Amino acid sequence: MQLTDGNTDFSAMKRHVFTGLLLASRLLCAWAQTPNAVCNPVLIGIRAHRGFIIPHSRELINVSKTKPRGVEVNVQWIESRPERTERTGVVAKRGFVFYYFDFDNPCTLGHSVASAAYVEPMFGASRRLYASLQTGLGMAYVSRVYDAEDNPTNLFFSSHINLLAMLNVHLHYRATPRCEVTMGFNYNHISNGGMRLPNKGMNFPTWNAGMSYAIQPGVVQRAPRTGLWRTEPRHFGWVHAVGSAKTVLADGSFARGEVQWLWGAMAAVGRRVGRLSALSVGTEWIRDGWKRARLDLQGNDGSAWLGGLLFGHELLAGRVRFNVHMGAYVFNQARETDALYQRYGLFYTIGNGLLIGSTLKAHRHVADLFDVRVGWIFQNRSLQR
Repeated sequence: MQLTDGNTDFSAMKRHVFTGLLLASRLLCAWAQTPNAVCNPVLIGIRAHRGFIIPHSRELINVSKTKPRGVEVNVQWIESRPERTERTGVVAKRGFVFYYFDFDNPCTLGHSVASAAYVEPMFGASRRLYASLQTGLGMAYVSRVYDAEDNPTNLFFSSHINLLAMLNVHLHYRATPRCEVTMGFNYNHISNGGMRLPNKGMNFPTWNAGMSYAIQPGVVQRAPRTGLWRTEPRHFGWVHAVGSAKTVLADGSFARGEVQWLWGAMAAVGRRVGRLSALSVGTEWIRDGWKRARLDLQGNDGSAWLGGLLFGHELLAGRVRFNVHMGAYVFNQARETDALYQRYGLFYTIGNGLLIGSTLKAHRHVADLFDVRVGWIFQNRSLQR
């Protein structure tokens, strides 16, 4: 009798969950809808992953000989209404993804649970067969971290909580109005951004396949090619206030110390060169408290300031900007790192110009720092052609 009651309760629970999801999708749809507009599709998807770890350092070669596997669940909605896409010419998905990865080495690497927000421009969005480019940023928990005695070969992670950055390419086929089959390639990066050492960070590409189900189906309309984007400001400038922290002293022993703060600013100017693209050049000046602690430990009275010049590309997808910049130090007294570095940033525009986001700084294959940024973008219509 208990078993029967349990099954009845479980069936009732499933009905309640399904009803709740359906109601939530209708509310999302109603919120996104304007009079006489077609509701934007809301989808739930699942994918299986299989991949490998890139041994980007000699110390990682032996521990990298595994094949990570995992599963993802994602919730996404598609914005394709002409009044929202005519300026960008892009139909894009937005959503949240949840991952579970098993790194195929339980004693040393363990597993990870992660979640991220993403934006995903679609190419050929109105067709049955279409492609997409997904970029996102989130948080990841890893179960096994470095320990000098118990786990000395795991130089990937030294903290359980890390940041997840991803850049993925997907191919989709709409089998029915509600169901589509997907396959793709993910490039995943998990790192604490150098906030604790060791922090080689893990780069693990994965292939994936799965399907998505439209809990609220709708018509995906092709973005109108009006050239309206040319009426947008062609020239722009932005400034960022920068903040971050590290909780390690750089004495070579990976010993934990007090929190060391980093702060500074970056400014850039740029020009939009296409519907989705812009080029920008800028400069940043950061006071690195972690570097100050390291210099003090060495008895070095050199400056803790770092100055750099940067040039790169900005991917524009509505209010979302994804930046990739190459930087060169113009002021770095200690000279403990390469002269060049990369910076990857993801930003969201609020209102008329408020920018919030985060960037990852890396020297070649080694992640150096994640930071948080708040700023403002200035756009000048008078400089248009």
